[in-house]
Amino acid sequence: MVKKFGSTEKCIVCTKTVYPLEKLAADEKIYHKSCFKCTECNSILSLGKYASKDNGTLFCKVCFKKLFFSKGNYSEGFGQLKPQHEFEKKKNGGESKEEITPSEVEVAASS
Repeated sequence: MVKKFGSTEKCIVCTKTVYPLEKLAADEKIYHKSCFKCTECNSILSLGKYASKDNGTLFCKVCFKKLFFSKGNYSEGFGQLKPQHEFEKKKNGGESKEEITPSEVEVAASS
């Protein structure tokens, strides 16, 4: 079948058709230029001035640094356990449903 008009590419954010003039490709995903925004401050991003998380969440450099430095690492800044806490969780019983808090790990390490 011959394609007459339009494009089949869809924006990840709004799921609407992306035409070549408004297309922006980042991290192997397609966006409208106006949909390529920081999830924290909602500012429009450019290809050279953005950071993304594994799940595709977009941030401007300022917000990314703010979230990173507030916890001191990427894991806690994005609501996950620190790698040390993941290790302790696995060491203390594998894949248990209980959450290990940082204070519990510090107490266990000091004893």
